Amino acid sequence: MRVNDLANWAGLDATEAALYREALRAGAVPDGDAFALSRLAAAGFLTERGPVPPSIALRALLHRRLAGLHEQRAALESADLDGLASAFLAAAPGTLPVDGVELVTGRDEVALRAGGLVATVREELLILDAPPYAQLAVAVVENCEPFSSAADSDFGLALKRGVRMRRVIAQEALDLPGRMAAVSELVELGLEVRVAPAVPVKLIVADRSTALLPPSAAVDAGEHALVLHDGLLANALVPLFEAVWDAAMPLGGTPSAPGEEDRALLALLASGLKDEAIARQLDVHVHTARRRISALLARLGATTRFQAGMQAARQGWL
Repeated sequence: MRVNDLANWAGLDATEAALYREALRAGAVPDGDAFALSRLAAAGFLTERGPVPPSIALRALLHRRLAGLHEQRAALESADLDGLASAFLAAAPGTLPVDGVELVTGRDEVALRAGGLVATVREELLILDAPPYAQLAVAVVENCEPFSSAADSDFGLALKRGVRMRRVIAQEALDLPGRMAAVSELVELGLEVRVAPAVPVKLIVADRSTALLPPSAAVDAGEHALVLHDGLLANALVPLFEAVWDAAMPLGGTPSAPGEEDRALLALLASGLKDEAIARQLDVHVHTARRRISALLARLGATTRFQAGMQAARQGWL
């Protein structure tokens, strides 16, 4: 890698790059701007004895950046995204300090950005879909009006282009007028759909490089949205989508028969035991028991234990 390329990648300005180039030629720390020299030292390009070779400086800088990205990804995977969005959206428009994160304001602009994201996707679109819906000028999330047909919407046109599209829809969304018909029309074009009792956050990820967090009444009454232009940040949201997708059921599908452990858990739930008692019966920690209960409810498409019992009875599991 050339020195200029390294300097650009490292974010060095012209003065810092010139000083580093001079240091490499002289094999010693040059005289010059003290602030620029301190920046070079902090970035790992200079030591008291002289310049650090570009290959070594690059490797060290790369390791530091990768470590930072891993930390960001881990934080995003475990974050409460509604809370994260709230924190961002609480800032005044234009004051977000994070590179690659844009705050979009106004229903028309949000609709335009979301529609553009769907219209320009090339290979893959991942969607988490749940009410409440903001009344956007273009019904990007609902995908029903003002289109005469869902097949004519940006979603339909993307499917016709061969884009793979996966969508997890909250159960309550399917009860909205016209929603099931619109979704069914898109399924005929190749849309892959699953249904979940609840969806943690509304989300659109295009080609794993750009993401949009649309407005939600619980998060943003001012009709703002976050657009993540940084591919690494957008890609870090993919595990969230995959986790929700894995827990959801195919549209119109039925869950597979439970194994022995799930049958035992169903029997304990049906007996009315509390979580702590169930954990003791299963010989697991109470947090583990609660995770298994939540997973079982999601598998059954239920939001309460009563609903889970009714669904299990219908399936002949009890």
